[in-house]
Amino acid sequence: MKPIVLNSETILGAISLGKSGGLISPWRIFHEDKDFYTPNQLNRTAEIPAGVRITFETNSPTIKVEFAASEVEVEFDVVIDRELVKTIIVRSKDTSFTVDGLLASNKVVEIYLSQRQKMAVRNVYIAEEANWNAYPSLRRKWLAYGSSITQCQAAESPSQTWPVITAAELDLDLTCLGFSGQCQYEPMIARTIRDTPVDFISLCAGINIYGANSYNERTFQAIIIGFIKIIREKQSKVPIVLSSPIYGAFREGTPNLVGFTLIKMRQQIQEIVEIFRRNGDDHLFYVNGLDILGEDYAGLLPDELHPNAEGYKLMGHNFANEFKEYFK
Repeated sequence: MKPIVLNSETILGAISLGKSGGLISPWRIFHEDKDFYTPNQLNRTAEIPAGVRITFETNSPTIKVEFAASEVEVEFDVVIDRELVKTIIVRSKDTSFTVDGLLASNKVVEIYLSQRQKMAVRNVYIAEEANWNAYPSLRRKWLAYGSSITQCQAAESPSQTWPVITAAELDLDLTCLGFSGQCQYEPMIARTIRDTPVDFISLCAGINIYGANSYNERTFQAIIIGFIKIIREKQSKVPIVLSSPIYGAFREGTPNLVGFTLIKMRQQIQEIVEIFRRNGDDHLFYVNGLDILGEDYAGLLPDELHPNAEGYKLMGHNFANEFKEYFK
């Protein structure tokens, strides 16, 4: 077998690529600046390649993927011509898997990496007699920022997270900045989004801030306004959707340690959009998280916070319906 080339043209959905010892690690931040991204917190989550996929065109009937061993099981999805054909579950300590029996005709292959565990890829091989090409996406680029609910650890598999489902329905090229526990609207993430050219941006706000008691009623709006202002320094006309939390069970009316409820947060998030639009930003829009997953679907939140696999699929379809009005 022979290797394809792994670089920014074949590894899509990453912000940057780290290289060490023959391994390539997809990062969802600029890894060279990782010490500035809340050391040992956000930067660790950013190594988990949610939404990242190895993408190429080939006529090979066989594909082999090599990667660094993990301490736990790791999932991959193999998507051919935008159809999920196989979910691969590799055991801890395994360092490769092979997919056989593919059609020996030209096809677009996407290998989705785990949204649960950090990964480093060594090589992707095709049959010796086969051909391959990079398959640069011509789709419009969408960057999605959010919490663990955007990272989607409980999704059925890596290509069945809500952002991937939404991207497929709207024909968008996804970069997913879903960071479990770390959606805190810090300036370094605003700079990352500002410096990543895209066609659309979505920002989910509130649930991690509620849980960590990060900001109170005095600081919450100020932090998010400043975050959006940083993005607008370079992406002044890019449509941005700011969405409030999905249904949060007891958090709806129970104040956290700084006196915030999700009900109050939604009001303030909507006010932020109104402030921007009142001051001439016609490209900022609001989506109410309850329209994405409301109280009627509380049964899809087994821990009263995170959706299950069915819940993430519902969110993917509902976000697509909401976004299509703004992402034209």
